[in-house]
Amino acid sequence: MNVDLAPVSGKVLVEQPDTRFVALTAAELVPVGTVIDTRSGVVRLAAASPPPVHGAIGEFQAGIFQVEQERTNAGLVDLRIQNAPGGAICGGPPRANITTRLSARQLGLLLGSGTGRFRTDGQFSATTVRGTTWGVRNRCDGTLTIVQHGVVAVTDFVTHKTIVLHTGQRFLAKAP
Repeated sequence: MNVDLAPVSGKVLVEQPDTRFVALTAAELVPVGTVIDTRSGVVRLAAASPPPVHGAIGEFQAGIFQVEQERTNAGLVDLRIQNAPGGAICGGPPRANITTRLSARQLGLLLGSGTGRFRTDGQFSATTVRGTTWGVRNRCDGTLTIVQHGVVAVTDFVTHKTIVLHTGQRFLAKAP
């Protein structure tokens, strides 16, 4: 299975099979499993879905993610956040003066806006949308989901609960 990618603005990188990142300069059909770096740009992603569901199309930015698509789940497009290489490191001995700063330190991020069936997988939760504007951030203290517009369902991997969020709401799936 493949997805269509097209650069919208800035510099978008796509990982090639030999694990090199190259610039995406024009629309391109790429296989699922491809890693996309949108830290310096915006990419439009379009994926076909089996009938009767229509395809998914969205614009993504501000992070690194791997795109997957399930054949058995009505074409759900899964975007797996990759934490930035060389980014923040969590853990170590707790010290009172840096604990708060470390807990909110961002490890990975993905901002999206789209229609269709998308799921964004973070470290401690997965956010499923059907057309909305949202953001998911991997942090030292958990995975934060923010809804700018629309409705999303967040599945917390630690508590095994699903929380529905509406416009303006946020949820932190806390690290164990």
